[in-house]
Amino acid sequence: MADSFASASFEFSCSTEEMALLDEAFAAAESLACDFEPINPTPAFLAAFPATKDGDPFSGLLALFDDPQFPIIGAELASGLPPDEPGQCPIHIFGTTEFEPRPLASIIQRCCQETLRKAPITFEWAYTSTPARVGEFGGGRCAIFTDRIDIETTAEALRKLVDGKAATPREDGSGAEADAPVGVVQVARALVLNAPEIFADAAFLRWLEAPAAKFSWHRGGQPDEWSDVIVLVDPSLTGEGSDSDMPQHIWDRIVALCEANLPREPGMPHIMVRLTNLEI
Repeated sequence: MADSFASASFEFSCSTEEMALLDEAFAAAESLACDFEPINPTPAFLAAFPATKDGDPFSGLLALFDDPQFPIIGAELASGLPPDEPGQCPIHIFGTTEFEPRPLASIIQRCCQETLRKAPITFEWAYTSTPARVGEFGGGRCAIFTDRIDIETTAEALRKLVDGKAATPREDGSGAEADAPVGVVQVARALVLNAPEIFADAAFLRWLEAPAAKFSWHRGGQPDEWSDVIVLVDPSLTGEGSDSDMPQHIWDRIVALCEANLPREPGMPHIMVRLTNLEI
């Protein structure tokens, strides 16, 4: 069995106020990931991460993660370096095992708008494996602007190149696509598992009928051919995911299906596994 790592290390300078907000966001995410109660959010935090659910002041932060139940940044925040200029705070962000570039980029964008108005913040990351396993190496790059995040893995870049969709340079040599659309589009991976025996499992039915929200077309009662269920599996294939609270033997089967058909790609959107109930 191979051990997979996602790692990065980069520095930039921001204002002391932005540093305090970053520190608060990192601390809140870590507390929530460990099922601890975070300290009460400051007004600056609430302004940067507006709540998406009534009564939950941290829901705006959690919404930045593919799986809000597991708000893992996979990086540490360090300061204490000599300032470049008064009021500025050089910081170092680094992670060596579970670095998650997408939520981190969103947090930086929310916290560092003043700094981003001067220049974008950029970083790179790497995927590695030991022992060396095919499909476990790669990386990516990210550029954070005030109004957008341009992020891409090496796997995505290669797919575009092979498919003939790589960006063609503008006349100014910027390399950006001439008609690049506004917005963020992410390519996600998906699998379909037709398993009527899962829908006939009494423990699974109790989970499916429980009040917690599900990504499903099931409308109660006996499942039929329209009762599809979609679950999300962490792309690092660690066994985490939005629906890992379902019966363990079924969740283990879903994760094993992903491991058998897809490489680990930490930092990518969660894998969508569609469960169907079709008699073939």
